[in-house]
Amino acid sequence: MPTARISVTAVSDEGDSVIIWGRTDQGGSDREPIGYVFRSEGDRDTVALSERASRLASGTEIVIDYVVVTGEWCRALGLSTP
Repeated sequence: MPTARISVTAVSDEGDSVIIWGRTDQGGSDREPIGYVFRSEGDRDTVALSERASRLASGTEIVIDYVVVTGEWCRALGLSTP
């Protein structure tokens, strides 16, 4: 499973999902941010993960485990701070 170290640029709580927008350390500030989607439905661990994601502030450095959905979207499976 790939991981990305990102700087959070925005957080959007959509009700059934939380989207973390961020740039990777390789991406540079001129690249568009990538959206990492955390599902807010499912088992307790999934819900707890999306709640943690919803509380992140812009500028926070995090590490996300994910799977690629498209070039601009990824489904997040894990979250930690470096």
